[in-house]
Amino acid sequence: MNIEQSIIASLSDKIEPFQAEGGSADLLLVFAPREWLEDEGFMSRVGEACPKGTSIVGCSSAGEIAGEQALGESAVLTFLHLEKTALHTRSFDASEEKDSRAGGMRIAEELKALDEDLSYVMVFADGLTVNGSLLVEGLSESLNGCCDFSGGLAGDGADFVKTLVVADGKVLENSIVAVGFYGKNFHSHSASVAGWKPFGAFRKVTKSVHNVVHELDGQPALGVYSAYLGEEAKQLPFSGLLYPLEVHLEGWKDSVIRTLLAVDEEARTLTFAGDVPEGSTARLMNADYRYLVEGAREAANKAGEKVKDAQGALCISCVGRKLAMGHYTDLEVEAVKEELPAGAVLCGFHSYGEIGPSGNGLGFDLHNQTMTVVFFEESIA
Repeated sequence: MNIEQSIIASLSDKIEPFQAEGGSADLLLVFAPREWLEDEGFMSRVGEACPKGTSIVGCSSAGEIAGEQALGESAVLTFLHLEKTALHTRSFDASEEKDSRAGGMRIAEELKALDEDLSYVMVFADGLTVNGSLLVEGLSESLNGCCDFSGGLAGDGADFVKTLVVADGKVLENSIVAVGFYGKNFHSHSASVAGWKPFGAFRKVTKSVHNVVHELDGQPALGVYSAYLGEEAKQLPFSGLLYPLEVHLEGWKDSVIRTLLAVDEEARTLTFAGDVPEGSTARLMNADYRYLVEGAREAANKAGEKVKDAQGALCISCVGRKLAMGHYTDLEVEAVKEELPAGAVLCGFHSYGEIGPSGNGLGFDLHNQTMTVVFFEESIA
């Protein structure tokens, strides 16, 4: 596998062609601001820079990641030339069917049916309209015992207006896209680690519907949450990115973190980027940038446990981490880069949710506020 990368700093910048070398398959991962993906001229130039037959996949971002940097208002184009690995891409229009779980199952079943040697699935989804928790349930049911999968939910900066995915070079709304990697030569391993610290008392989630929380301890959820934030509640939902919830349900082996996406002042509800089950308990979290950096390093260490000679890495970091760390954001990317072999290429984006292994290593979850890292390599033998 050979990897080329271009960082496009301006929407009008020239995009240099990627080199066609022959082999089994070519893949271009594109992460860029939503407005760039909506620009037909930009996407046309992206397509023209790729060899014929390249699978072009990616999503809009809340920030881009490349090299040792956390970027913004840039496009990161990462071209993977595969020599022994086959690729297939499938997408699902989630606007036609409200159940994101069914979308995950359908995509996974289609990818499995194409070739029995499915070794890894990379998935991106609309960050505002797709229920990431249900998507992961659907993928898990179909891919359990078959292969690993990981990815993330598309972002839109800190605006939360609209998110997009790219499937075979087409820009789509309300959609899920997945790439299947086939063959015994492709090796990958994913890990998700947070680094946030809980504070305050656990509250009982006494009423919720999927990712919308109506009541905490029998009281309107927005009122309880706002009381913790004090003056910062005036900046909701933006300020909520700095105060996610740690959610635990009896029977779970590990808690999950949920990021606030929206508030409904009239209904007094909170909408999170993942399900918060009724009957679970939840408490607030906050962060010191040093803990977040060490969390990113731990994720990279875990990803490297099974892929010792990684040629590339995909990093998906929550937008809440970026906002919490401010000008220290580069440090978590540097921490991942330091765990990669020399010459390995790193790419990624800041997301509205991360898909990766559960914290206890059993199964997969939709995460919020984690650094999710995927190390990958292609062996020639």
